Amino acid sequence: MTQCFVQWGLPKRIKVDNGKPLGDPQRSSVPALALWLIAVGVQVTWSRPRSPKDNPKVERMQATSSRWAEVEHCDSCTELQSRLDTAARVQRELYPLRRMSNRSRKELYPALYSNSRIWSSPTAFDLSRVQQYLRGEVVFVRKVSKGGFINFYAQSVYLGKRCRNSYVCLHYDVQLNHFRVEDESKVTIGWFTADNFNEDNIRNLSVCQYRSIKCSNLVSFPTAQT
Repeated sequence: MTQCFVQWGLPKRIKVDNGKPLGDPQRSSVPALALWLIAVGVQVTWSRPRSPKDNPKVERMQATSSRWAEVEHCDSCTELQSRLDTAARVQRELYPLRRMSNRSRKELYPALYSNSRIWSSPTAFDLSRVQQYLRGEVVFVRKVSKGGFINFYAQSVYLGKRCRNSYVCLHYDVQLNHFRVEDESKVTIGWFTADNFNEDNIRNLSVCQYRSIKCSNLVSFPTAQT
């Protein structure tokens, strides 16, 4: 992906389906790779579940690329990549479009070759983009197990048996860097740390942390520092 960004510049947005690694089939989380894209300044838009007709040109392009590259004849991943690269170049630069007076896509869309959003990894990454996205765009819903746990980015979070078999909503708090937990009546019942959503983990796609943590109750709910 970074090789594409180096060659073509950073896109403003990417539309993806709900399959891994950019999507979540259950639509219950934002995958680590999508968080990374948001951090570098790319807007990620997900298609509706089980609705390939929402993106017909891409779906057809994949089938066409497969035929042009004759992927069934590839003996290795290296050969497959080489064939796909060639098919993509032909499709963009050489193939004449009859509906467009036999001009190529390169002739029709010269701006593709002069994207001003130059890729620069150290300067492109901004953790605050992820924080603002989590705060404004996402509410995570989880069902509490019989033992009083929820699973959140591979973490086993203990909420207590009083919450078992219920649903809770998780809201990200930028200032305190934690997730506030609401019950089904939208009453805050506690919070737990969001320290796994740090810069290193998002850069390295390691937001998922296999660990056990405890949700602090409302009595010890922290207050913002002045």
